[in-house]
Amino acid sequence: MEHMENHHTVEGPWAGGWLVAAVAGLIAATLALAIGDVGITPAFMLGAVVFGVFGVLLGSGGVELTAAGSGDDHASRHH
Repeated sequence: MEHMENHHTVEGPWAGGWLVAAVAGLIAATLALAIGDVGITPAFMLGAVVFGVFGVLLGSGGVELTAAGSGDDHASRHH
């Protein structure tokens, strides 16, 4: 099998990470309103916390973008 290096490291801020963080916060707030018995303020606070966590993890940079299933398990490829 051929080994392809198809992952790239992001050195600076990743703009897509902030978008993912915003969508995750919106989903969390919407689910809190729909499923939980909470008002708009707690749902907004939950969405803000989720946005903050995902924003720090994904939007601040230094993430390694990899394609799905592209692990470095070389032992399984040897014959």
